[in-house]
Amino acid sequence: MRYKTRQFVFYRTYEMASLVEACVSNSSSFMEIDWENPDVLKCVSEFSKTSLLHYYIYAMVSVEERRDLLKNDDIYEDSEEERENVEAALRAYSIDHLPYSEFLSTSAGDTVEDFPFRQWFRSQEDKFELLWEKITDEVFHLLFANRAFLLQFNQSLADYLKSGEVNLPAEHLDEKGVIKRQPYSPTWVKKAIYYRDQGRCVLCQRDLTGLLSTDQRIHYDHIVPINLWGTNDPCNLQLLCEDCNLRKSGTSAKTATRYHPWWDY
Repeated sequence: MRYKTRQFVFYRTYEMASLVEACVSNSSSFMEIDWENPDVLKCVSEFSKTSLLHYYIYAMVSVEERRDLLKNDDIYEDSEEERENVEAALRAYSIDHLPYSEFLSTSAGDTVEDFPFRQWFRSQEDKFELLWEKITDEVFHLLFANRAFLLQFNQSLADYLKSGEVNLPAEHLDEKGVIKRQPYSPTWVKKAIYYRDQGRCVLCQRDLTGLLSTDQRIHYDHIVPINLWGTNDPCNLQLLCEDCNLRKSGTSAKTATRYHPWWDY
């Protein structure tokens, strides 16, 4: 089997990850997700490789970047250095676009009287949307490994869904009115959670690989329980042993922030 890898650039990725982390404690920030999109609604009850966290990251990044580029267009018009920083991001991800200088020199650009940077951005908006998608994938790569963030993300998401702000179709809900539990997790989800949590219970660090002990049963636990408006999103799962899963039950949202260091001391 071929070992799959993806090339990441990590250009402004940590900056955008910090932005997302700063927003996630505010449950109202989830209103920026496109809840009218059926694919987004499906993520609430069904496992999807494009997760709710992907949609949330893209919403936070695109809203902030679009606001900045339009609100501060006069700064970008006056500063060649600031414009260079904007275009450098597009070049870093090999996104073909019309440079601002060429936009001004074209016949269309010659007729621009006011807000030329804003008009340039509008003409290249699809290129920026592609840029934000690429940054979203990289931010997800970082934040999916941060269980403390995932706990906050899923708690805020649960609060937002419980508030009734999202009109969830009946087929996504059970008889109690909360999100339906999926009885089985796809293999790709189990692999992702297993490797992220390194085959150990995140709460007690018990080995679940079967190499040291063959009588340990793996539980793929919802960080925020379904009973508390947790979702069936991959970002809401963690590895627990049977004992810890039974103690946690469906009444509390809980994870752990212990990680194995690169070097043992």
